[in-house]
Amino acid sequence: MDALLMRDAAPFSSKVWAQIDEMVVNVLKSMLVGRRFIDLVGPLGWGTENVPLTSFTAVDGASVAKDAVYVPLVEVSTDAVIKAKQLAIAEDTPFALDLGAVALAAVNLAREEDKIIIHGLLDAGKKNTVPLGDWNAFGAAFKAVAAAAAKLQNSGFDAPYVLVLNPARYAQLAGSMQQGREELEMVEHLVGGGIFQSPVMPEDKVLVLSPKSWNMDLVVGQDAVTAYTGNAGMNQCLHLFETLALRVKLAGSILVLA
Repeated sequence: MDALLMRDAAPFSSKVWAQIDEMVVNVLKSMLVGRRFIDLVGPLGWGTENVPLTSFTAVDGASVAKDAVYVPLVEVSTDAVIKAKQLAIAEDTPFALDLGAVALAAVNLAREEDKIIIHGLLDAGKKNTVPLGDWNAFGAAFKAVAAAAAKLQNSGFDAPYVLVLNPARYAQLAGSMQQGREELEMVEHLVGGGIFQSPVMPEDKVLVLSPKSWNMDLVVGQDAVTAYTGNAGMNQCLHLFETLALRVKLAGSILVLA
């Protein structure tokens, strides 16, 4: 794999590559949202192109797996450029190499991964909805989430549940208070699995789901890695990429407030 990344062709020391890898890992850890609540399978390797997706049904009262279908892993990628001048500054002065371009590329990679996860969950749950209501009124958010939790429970999907919403919607929930009671705390206690914010989540929708591994997971083929793709003049070009597939096995475990 190292040979395929062409790192030896770059005019970087092993120390610089270690700094690049550390920057990418730190940014992804802080930015990724989907991986905080969904189970991971892998990494299985860059050569993995398709993975089985198994759903379930009932036959004569017994739960049984259906024949698997195979879904492709999707490649998510972004690019960064390190200028020759920055390398010279790091070599000739006390200042460390500025890896801001790498950090921004990693932010973009995190956003693209979360789009695949969150938009995939929204699509899988689009037929399973509960009215969002007017969250400007105290208690409306709690009422909507409680209705969603009840619908999931009645369908056989147990708590804890996870709530995923846009930061603007989260701010609205966090600012709702009456007689010293914070609605955010009430909702957190109700779902039990955590409340997660993501800018890739539409403001007019909220996800409520039971993210147990038999309901859904995320398969990682090649985990996030940085390759060297050559030079553009005196500047050095990097390619950050990963491969993954969201597997929704039981769509009923996902509910959309809309």
